[in-house]
Amino acid sequence: MAKAAKPAAKKAVAKKALTKSQLVAHVAEKTELTKKQVESVLATIVDAVTDQLGTKGPGKFVFPGLARMSLTQVKARAGGETKKNPLNGKEYTTKPRPAFNKVNIRPIKAIKTALA
Repeated sequence: MAKAAKPAAKKAVAKKALTKSQLVAHVAEKTELTKKQVESVLATIVDAVTDQLGTKGPGKFVFPGLARMSLTQVKARAGGETKKNPLNGKEYTTKPRPAFNKVNIRPIKAIKTALA
């Protein structure tokens, strides 16, 4: 007698983040705007954020109902220090790191509580 076939095991589908085109399609569907209009709105938002966080802007941007962004400048670090790796005990020399700008994004309280 033949054995009965086992039912196919369900694969766990990993949740993925929306791509830009999926986001544009989703917003266009919800707002009844065309995809080109939604893309132009997103481009305008990106321009506003870069203007506000750029060198001539105040370094802060508030996206109402979503998040607060701020720009902080991280200082350069000098290298040349000899340190000991705690895992294997070997000594190594640190490399110098240049200064850079770091964007901090903090969600508003409503989003924090909604996701908690």
